[in-house]
Amino acid sequence: MIKRRNKRAQGLSTNAIILLILGVFILAIMILGFMIGWSPLKNLMNPTNVDSLIEDCQTVCGLNQKYSFCSAERTLRVNEENFEVETSCAVLSGVSDFSKYKIQKCPSIECELSCEDIVIEGKKGVKSSEGKYDVSSLANNLENNEKCFVE
Repeated sequence: MIKRRNKRAQGLSTNAIILLILGVFILAIMILGFMIGWSPLKNLMNPTNVDSLIEDCQTVCGLNQKYSFCSAERTLRVNEENFEVETSCAVLSGVSDFSKYKIQKCPSIECELSCEDIVIEGKKGVKSSEGKYDVSSLANNLENNEKCFVE
């Protein structure tokens, strides 16, 4: 006697079900991203990093790493304020616009930066009477009443 297998009883495999659920999840995220924008999702992926940046700047100061403190660029990200800036620890600790983030100056390192060496968001400092960020306190090549600003 020949046994016949019941073909109608076959269902989806476990792998197919998992892939189907994963596909629906990714589709839902994409729909949300296009409907409400990607910035709320970006905040989940790149959280605020003020505390880790404070620790990083204190570490390079403690190790007396002049280049890392004065010139190496770091990104300060504050999602609650929708604020992100890329600059050095020296600028973050020495410019009044960033004082609320409590990044400490390094007493053991003298940066000796000229106005043109100071960079915020890829823009260099220029000798001027106005601009977005006043970095005059960090520039060592200014004459009597000159000011240094970064746009």
